[in-house]
Amino acid sequence: MRVYRFRVLIDHPSEAFRDIEIGSEQNFLDLHKAIKDAFGFIGQEMACFYVSDAEWGKGPEIPLADLGFAEEGDVPALMEQVYISDHIRGTDQRFIYAYDFLHMWMFMVELIHAGDPEAGVTYPRVVLSMKQAPDEHSKEDDLTAGIGDDEDPYSAGEEEHHYDGDEEDEFGGDEHDEHGHGSLDDLGEEFH
Repeated sequence: MRVYRFRVLIDHPSEAFRDIEIGSEQNFLDLHKAIKDAFGFIGQEMACFYVSDAEWGKGPEIPLADLGFAEEGDVPALMEQVYISDHIRGTDQRFIYAYDFLHMWMFMVELIHAGDPEAGVTYPRVVLSMKQAPDEHSKEDDLTAGIGDDEDPYSAGEEEHHYDGDEEDEFGGDEHDEHGHGSLDDLGEEFH
């Protein structure tokens, strides 16, 4: 078994990064968990890796779970099925890791070293941690920024409508129940 050291940089103004070592025969699910732990993310959100190139282009996807979006006969192998060594093509191998598809946390994962395992060490492990990682939920504020209660298009506010049974409805009758619904008899002969 070989041990790969990856530098994992979060795409965030903090520029926080972690160096994580993982065994070649461990899988991408192990790397997924190691990245989440290293950055203090505790949620159970969807995630995927993309095999990348020198320009950080997205190549083949390695998803956490099958979401059913793949074309017929082209279902990608899942994280738990793919070993790290399956996608190491050179000493400059890169991956892109996407976590939480609503908030889109993006991480650049770059191979920086390969070597032999140390005796008695459990992998994966964090060997270097630089800068404070952002809070996993900090992007939730970004999604609601600038929307006050008076600007929220989904807020009923003062304009909330209630059915008043004493009012005559727009169809000219008052044979409706307290919820504004009539009976099946009101539909006519063709619906019986």
